[in-house]
Amino acid sequence: MAIFRQLDPSPQTIDRKSMFRYDLLRMKKALRVLVRIAWVAICVIALVNALKGYRGTSDWEMEEGLAFQMLVLAFPSSFVVAAGLALTGAMLGRFGLALPSSSKVGMTASWFLFVVAGYAQWFVLLPRVLNRRKRNKEPQ
Repeated sequence: MAIFRQLDPSPQTIDRKSMFRYDLLRMKKALRVLVRIAWVAICVIALVNALKGYRGTSDWEMEEGLAFQMLVLAFPSSFVVAAGLALTGAMLGRFGLALPSSSKVGMTASWFLFVVAGYAQWFVLLPRVLNRRKRNKEPQ
């Protein structure tokens, strides 16, 4: 019976300190969700602005501007994406091919690669590394 009393979340068994911890954990979780939403929203705004400013074929200025914004938002994993895109262009050049000219579809595709890399870095890998470091520091 003592086990069931410990698991029972009735108001008599929950003290103020436990409720404060629970509320703090809920606030942290909500803040994490809000940060994710804000980051993705900023990325979407960058894409929408680039697509609105796009003037037609071979508008490299808008594509480069969007790439620079995404380099900043997804730093440092964005450099891996940029290097991959540059390497792809170089490999295509060795076979007599070229990257397609600037287009809205091309901008959106490269934007998507940057967003995936940045999201994975900031919201998947970094929290795992931090949690692992926190677990390793805690005394056993």
